[in-house]
Amino acid sequence: MATQNLPLVSIVIPSYNDEDFVGDAVESAIRQTYPRVEVILVDDGSTDGSREVVRSFGNRIRQERQENRGAPAARNRGLKLAEGTYVKFLDADDILVEDCIERQVQHAEDLPHEREAVVFGDAIWVDEKGNELDGYDDLRGRKRDEDPVTHLLHSNPLTSCPLHRREYLQEVGGFDTSLPRSQEHDLHLRLALEGVEFVYRPMPTYYFRQHEGADRISGRSYAEQGLMTHYELVEDHAKLIEKHRGSLSSEIRQALGQSLWRHGRAILREGHRDVARTYFDEAMRLADGGACVVGSTPYRMLRQIGGPVVAERAMSVAKRVLP
Repeated sequence: MATQNLPLVSIVIPSYNDEDFVGDAVESAIRQTYPRVEVILVDDGSTDGSREVVRSFGNRIRQERQENRGAPAARNRGLKLAEGTYVKFLDADDILVEDCIERQVQHAEDLPHEREAVVFGDAIWVDEKGNELDGYDDLRGRKRDEDPVTHLLHSNPLTSCPLHRREYLQEVGGFDTSLPRSQEHDLHLRLALEGVEFVYRPMPTYYFRQHEGADRISGRSYAEQGLMTHYELVEDHAKLIEKHRGSLSSEIRQALGQSLWRHGRAILREGHRDVARTYFDEAMRLADGGACVVGSTPYRMLRQIGGPVVAERAMSVAKRVLP
């Protein structure tokens, strides 16, 4: 297909005081193997040297500056400026895999045209120097006959994993700037509730950088990010789904309960026993006592016998003792 007939992809980069990293982010966008991209960088009121770094790219990218309003507002401004059929969001301290756009456009274009869908892939977690870390998101495809919203609750990707269609983003109004956290998960859920299916295609999409000073929940302890953060997030998701559907299905209740149980286990491992119990109790309530317990078969058996605290302690001991 001739280059001029390929769909345009808008890569939107919000930047705030990212002097050390923004150059790498922009370079990764410019150097995509896909030939039809526009790169839009919205500076969110930076006060460091990042503005000079960005200016060095000249007219190879589109640049705009606004008062500091947060990354979601900067992404929304980039979305308003975007002209592409597709939109890829990229934070200024992350790096796109060089053939990410090419492969995701192909995946998206291969879907039936009558199917409202967003293709998403995997993130590679790296440290400040680009060394790969053990962090990952357990993403998967939708199971046969699985409700798309239930699938998304089990497999909600990070900000730069999907290749969005611009028209779908515009229809739901982009990111909710009133939310203090997990705005991408809220966006994805609103899209799914409006009938957009998230289609998983396993492939690395970008390098998700963890570093000191990054305003990210992912790389911080639960105590640092707020022990009730994920509890409140699940509550928000439940309210949003109820608003759209009137009630929560048993499958959605189970998915929300499993999310609470998973985070409750992590909080317990950090020593916050009382808060973890709050997570476990709400998980059981949401799932009506159903299959909300997340863990291996030995863990689930131990939990039945002695409860989650005993089970977690036993699993921790076994991990230290067994080779």
